[in-house]
Amino acid sequence: MIQKRLVVLATAFGALFAGAVQAIAADPIDVDVAVGRGWTGCYAGVNVGYVRGDDDATDSPFTQGPFAGTGASWNSLGAPYETIGSDSSSAIGGVELGCDYQVPAGGLNLVFGGAVDFSLLNVNGEGTSAISADTHTSFDTDWAGTLRARIGLASPDVLFYATGGLAVADIGVRAFDLSTAPTPGTMDVSGGGTETGWVIGGGAEWRFASNWSVSAEYLHFDFGSITATGPAVFPPGAFPRFVNDVEFDTVRVGLKWRM
Repeated sequence: MIQKRLVVLATAFGALFAGAVQAIAADPIDVDVAVGRGWTGCYAGVNVGYVRGDDDATDSPFTQGPFAGTGASWNSLGAPYETIGSDSSSAIGGVELGCDYQVPAGGLNLVFGGAVDFSLLNVNGEGTSAISADTHTSFDTDWAGTLRARIGLASPDVLFYATGGLAVADIGVRAFDLSTAPTPGTMDVSGGGTETGWVIGGGAEWRFASNWSVSAEYLHFDFGSITATGPAVFPPGAFPRFVNDVEFDTVRVGLKWRM
């Protein structure tokens, strides 16, 4: 799934930058831009948008206790192991800081930079097992941040860029089975915390005044594997393991004050 997403993103960015090169190359180069002052400098801004979170939680084999090494998992005696999907969406909003440096190159203007941001969100989803309707998985997060590099092509007023780097978020994952037989609360395990992953995306920025710009941006977050595990109430000695693949996709607009 990750490879497919990367191919789609690379194709989209390639098409975007091909169009940007043609559009920017056709514009006359401003004198200030040509000497590298057009987009060079630091900025502070705010952004708001939409985020969708997806979690694929796989019921994985026991690795602790007397059932370790048997190939059994919570709802299966062996492979294939079930994956329980869940998703959620919410608004997202935050602040960002960054700096850019512009370099003329062969009639084009390259922009290199870095950015850091922090956002608040409210993404929490729950899924149900197709094997046993008593088994559920869930995930939730309430903040996320990034530390990213940016590279782009610029005209005096417009910047097209790709971006990527480190992602950090507070992510909790849980798996629970609340069946009433043979004992209440058969299984309730959790995991997660402050998790790190990667982020990639791209966008465009329009400088509508000397010190102000607006932007539209897409970012894809991937936090890899986050495991919910712990001892079960019943059967004694069982340690359920649900390995979660958590991803976010965001679309947001921003307003920046350029210093």
